[in-house]
Amino acid sequence: MPVVDDDGAFRGMFSEKCCMRVLATLVDLTQIPIRKRPTAADVMVPRRNLLTLSPAEDVHTAMEMLLQRKCSGAPVIDSNDQFLGIFSEKTCMGFVIEAAYNNLPGAAVREFIDTDSNRLIDAATDLHSIARIFMDVPYGRLPVMDSNRIIGQLSRRDVLMHSGVLACIMRHDLTEPETAHIAASPEEAEVWPRVREGLPDYTVSDFMNGSTQTIGTTMNLFSIARLFMVSPFRRFPVITAGQLVGQISRCDLLREVLRLTC
Repeated sequence: MPVVDDDGAFRGMFSEKCCMRVLATLVDLTQIPIRKRPTAADVMVPRRNLLTLSPAEDVHTAMEMLLQRKCSGAPVIDSNDQFLGIFSEKTCMGFVIEAAYNNLPGAAVREFIDTDSNRLIDAATDLHSIARIFMDVPYGRLPVMDSNRIIGQLSRRDVLMHSGVLACIMRHDLTEPETAHIAASPEEAEVWPRVREGLPDYTVSDFMNGSTQTIGTTMNLFSIARLFMVSPFRRFPVITAGQLVGQISRCDLLREVLRLTC
């Protein structure tokens, strides 16, 4: 979400990645005892529920599938069930640029795959370790691997939804005062006093990204695609005279590309 001051001036962005920093800070400050930390296996979306792509799939078709399923990326699996990498909104930007330069009529997914192994985790990786990985990498999803086969996938949102730390805080903050003392589990009964006593008051400004790339209203789609390709951001705030007038996402750009080319 864009962050603006009382005068409407743009100040930065607060994102799921910023929430990873919130989570890590809570864990550090409260020194929360975790008896059984949830692992990737407990939280991941299993392979059977994932959108997966063949390396021979047409890029236009794959882009449409991402948009229809509201996915930022999908694993690419070969005929031997081997994981090849991720086809994503960001790798699509490479296709948009190639098409603009070379007037490509079409291409296969295999030409636009991210093969970075730093995004791969295994089923035993615990949730708080995953949160720290998300702080260090630009990806919104991490494939969960068993050897060279994908068995599931985990997103930043999955971590936030399943974090016992945040769940405890939100439950107490949102519960009626007369029942706020009731903890959902013995672990939360230990966590809550630490949160109340040791956690200072924070605001969005403490965790927001104040160095987000911004664009103007006259920038063309090709230039925006190039920016998306070289930056970790999924959205660019659109600014005029320091004021936020809107934002454009990678999805917005891909929808327009499909409209123009199909």
